[in-house]
Amino acid sequence: MEDEHCIFSIFGATGDLTNRKLLPAFYFMEQERQLKEKFRIVCIARKKKTSEDYRKEAADSIKKFSRVKVSQGILDKLINRIYYHQLDFLDDNDYGKLKDFIGQISGKECSDCERVFYLAAPPQLIGNITKNLKESGLAGKHELGKPFSKVMFEKPFGHNLDSARKLNNAITSVFDEKQVYRIDHYMAKELVQNLLALRFANSIFEPLWNREYIDHIQITVAETLGVGGRGDYYDNAGALRDVVQNHIMQLLALVAMAEPKKLSVEEVRNQKVKALKSISGFNKMGIGKIAVEGQYSGGEASGKKAIAYADEPEVSKSSKTETYFALRLQIDNSLWKNVPFYVRTGKRLKDKATEIVIVYKDVHFGLFSKLAPQRNMMKIRVQPYEGITLQFNAKVPGNKFIIDDVNMDFCHECQFGPNSPEAYERLLYDVLIGDQTLFTRWDEVENAWRVIDPLIEAFKNIKPKLYQAGTWGPKEADELIERDGRKWVEPKRPSYADQLGKSK
Repeated sequence: MEDEHCIFSIFGATGDLTNRKLLPAFYFMEQERQLKEKFRIVCIARKKKTSEDYRKEAADSIKKFSRVKVSQGILDKLINRIYYHQLDFLDDNDYGKLKDFIGQISGKECSDCERVFYLAAPPQLIGNITKNLKESGLAGKHELGKPFSKVMFEKPFGHNLDSARKLNNAITSVFDEKQVYRIDHYMAKELVQNLLALRFANSIFEPLWNREYIDHIQITVAETLGVGGRGDYYDNAGALRDVVQNHIMQLLALVAMAEPKKLSVEEVRNQKVKALKSISGFNKMGIGKIAVEGQYSGGEASGKKAIAYADEPEVSKSSKTETYFALRLQIDNSLWKNVPFYVRTGKRLKDKATEIVIVYKDVHFGLFSKLAPQRNMMKIRVQPYEGITLQFNAKVPGNKFIIDDVNMDFCHECQFGPNSPEAYERLLYDVLIGDQTLFTRWDEVENAWRVIDPLIEAFKNIKPKLYQAGTWGPKEADELIERDGRKWVEPKRPSYADQLGKSK
């Protein structure tokens, strides 16, 4: 990391994301000595307060949310890097004052430093913020010999393809693509990154990772929580926009991509885009056979009474927003032709789990073609209980020749310990060193929306199927996969779960 990486500005610095994720991540980076001496953090928001006020609040947040034990000495060092600046995001005149403020902080010896702008602000404000960053001289497209500015922002990347393009145009009118860091925090999870190693660093897996040996693939992103205090946001988003368009499409791309020619940022991204482009289009008349929308009703989730989605605060009583979505996808290329990908996500489901299941074809040859009870499976658990389970068939001890399925488990935490970097710790470090591998390129976003837009349109005026809180979703989702002679694989606690010594 170079010394000139010194000014990191957070727009929306009084929000939940900054307090729960960004500030604790910076504390971890301070502890690991990943921040250079000249590094400074400018926290920007509308509320009136002094830097001293904000520093006290930041210290409290770090003590509350840090995943590592807080040392007062390290905390003091980080807090002294933090400054607060009040700014009205819609007031064009305020950005000149921000430039002056940053100049005062950076000082003469760091006046030409690189600048990172983290836009933890609503999507509708991003265009105005980036425009003013350019007009005030704080940021712009990179020119040889001049400071290299960067911009980071979170999903949602638009509300549909058209709005995503408008957002991208606003960003790229100020920054080049190589300066843009679009965050999907799932990409920074260790088991997601491990997919590349699992596939391409093992001769026992990659030769079988294709349509000749795999029957189908399932991707589940399940939550036990409801919408909580996000009712207003969620009622305008829904499961398709909130999870499928980003998290699930990214997981699918990593599973389905062909082997990159080399392990480089652009080559990995190129192969992901090729996979997304190969997803077959939809016939609007037939979407009801391959997709199911659901909405949770009242029930019991995680041992507690749960209200219906329509009764959640800030949610319309007549809402048609989906809190569950299941979909069968086809990838039309030589690697995956005729191999269905079943994806599902939902709130208020039976268990919390993000899991990829590779289901291999039946044994259809030799001695045990009629005796093998289960298909071989590989289960990749992204969260919780991060790890990989390989399910295969073996003989049960005894005089009779009985075959049963057994599991071979890899526990990530058991092997490597509990202190793997969390998503934001990795993402913040990567942006400082200029590594875009874990960030989403525009054509990935564009091609994900190409898949999702027709689904949004098809279900626009359709009331979602109701499912009881604490279940695995509407019965129609079971019927979707059972029509193909298959079943959803229910996430289960792995054998090593009790070794972890903590509740997940």
